[in-house]
Amino acid sequence: MRNLQYEDTGAYWCAVEIEGITWDVAEQLHLTVQSAPDVSVVSSSVSGHEGGDVSVQCLYSSGYQKKVKQWCRYKDKSCYKVGRTNTSQNSSVQITDDGKRSFTVLMTGLRLTDSGWYFCSAGKQEALVELNVTGPKCTTVSANSEFTVQTGGSLIIPCHFERKYTEHKKYWYFWLKLVNV
Repeated sequence: MRNLQYEDTGAYWCAVEIEGITWDVAEQLHLTVQSAPDVSVVSSSVSGHEGGDVSVQCLYSSGYQKKVKQWCRYKDKSCYKVGRTNTSQNSSVQITDDGKRSFTVLMTGLRLTDSGWYFCSAGKQEALVELNVTGPKCTTVSANSEFTVQTGGSLIIPCHFERKYTEHKKYWYFWLKLVNV
């Protein structure tokens, strides 16, 4: 179904025709088509790693093109408008507006303390977003996650950490074993 309109609201059934007779093969489905909210977000929950970044796309209806666009932290109502500013947690926040129907918020240099509820706003309309920031991410230099080695053979898998974790203990996990390296 494409280009759904309010008039398409109603009950639907899946059916199949067998030898000229229509048979219901599924339960009834009720569809409600409603107008889009004035302000919404593409995803109401985003996640990032400490030191990394996240992007949130905020959508608004045409009547809000000239309204002030903001990204606000819910708990302290600190807001950031179009342009580049710093949050109280020292993360960089950049907001860019396409001037038509959406603006994008980019938060870089994430910290664990950035986790929490935020909202996009256009004028007085708001849409909530939950941000979850997790600890450091380690990565390996391989597109392959499966390796085969002959008995007695060796394998080198580089594991990269952010520079600030150079002096921290490193571990390699094998099933339920924890190996200190």
